Amino acid sequence: MSDVSMNLKKRNAEMKNIFLFLWGKTVSMLGTSVYGFAISLYVLSITGSALNYAITIMINILPLIIISPIAGVFADRLPKKLFIIGMDLANGLLFLFLFYISRYESLSLVQIYVSSFFLSVFTSFYDISMEAAKPNITYPESRIKVNSLSKLIDSASAILGPILGGVMIALVDIRLFILMNGISFVMSALSEGFINYEFYLENNRREDDDKKMFVQHVKEGIHYIYASSLLKEAFLLFLILNFLLGFSMNVPLPYIVNEILLLPSKLYGIINAMISIGLIVGALTVEKLMRRISYMTILAYTMVAIAVLVSLLGLPVVLQTYMNEQMHTIYFSIICLLIGMGISYVDIPIITIMQNEIPWHIRGVVFGVSMSTVKLVLPMALLLSGALVSYIPITVLPIIGAIVTLVIFFGFRRRKEDAISVD
Repeated sequence: MSDVSMNLKKRNAEMKNIFLFLWGKTVSMLGTSVYGFAISLYVLSITGSALNYAITIMINILPLIIISPIAGVFADRLPKKLFIIGMDLANGLLFLFLFYISRYESLSLVQIYVSSFFLSVFTSFYDISMEAAKPNITYPESRIKVNSLSKLIDSASAILGPILGGVMIALVDIRLFILMNGISFVMSALSEGFINYEFYLENNRREDDDKKMFVQHVKEGIHYIYASSLLKEAFLLFLILNFLLGFSMNVPLPYIVNEILLLPSKLYGIINAMISIGLIVGALTVEKLMRRISYMTILAYTMVAIAVLVSLLGLPVVLQTYMNEQMHTIYFSIICLLIGMGISYVDIPIITIMQNEIPWHIRGVVFGVSMSTVKLVLPMALLLSGALVSYIPITVLPIIGAIVTLVIFFGFRRRKEDAISVD
């Protein structure tokens, strides 16, 4: 067989892997997003309790914080194919079991809470295993494209999830929706069985990996992040970004739009959707940018740009007498669109850096620890911002968050430059 034919065969095998990966991720992400939104509305409709609604949302989030490091260890020690297929199949069987129960009686709150908990656990194992396996299903030069397409699916699911979830609740019996979701997950698991998870393997696994204790394995992952200056900087940027968005945007933006400027809820929906649209635009354009500019340069400029944009969220309140409803909507839409693009410009390079830098024998636990820490930082930032609203003008909070972010960012870079100059 000629070299040209061999290369063509390898490229076709890679494209098959990418297609099957994207199909499986689309089904998993969209199914989880739609169900999460639909079941929350369902709980609200049958109980009329905002507390029960909030509990349902929290049950979907908390396991991600707790389970991610555990999922990372298992993803490193056992075949990733086993977890990817197994978790999608587990979600499918979970929904089919729910459908079976709902045929004879209405779903109770306990059943909904328990199923939401297991859905979150299974999804955590799936996400970590897939992130750890992703670099091994393509060539290194294709990772940027795959990460961009993966981010595109995440963003599209975030947009379509509430829309389809609302439609499902309005037009489709919840039991039929649960059945459809179960079948979709089973089909996704079947398709993922045809992915070659050893298409591109680095020969860097050590013989003692499986003998390590759980805590030792987690410690090694944490130490690896700390020991690598590149990973440490990327990880810190990830944390800073999530703190900034949680503190300066997630709480102040809806309060400013809905409570101070009194914009209609449909306009807030448009403004909020622009973030996801920005994520999509960023995912579609970041690959070309990353091929021309270094990862860390993109991250540095983007972090500064996001901080500046966030600090401007309170400006319409100051100029309230000079701006009408349409101008407010356009202003916030542009800001949110640009912030969404910036988030993609940060997320995708960081994920690519981690894939390129982390050895495959600890990739799962490093991703797990990273995701767990980031998920923990966000609610802490939300609580802090919410607590300060009573003491600090809401228009000042975004500025405070931006200043703190820039001080930490430039302080870290200064220490890094000083360390390099000393060496």
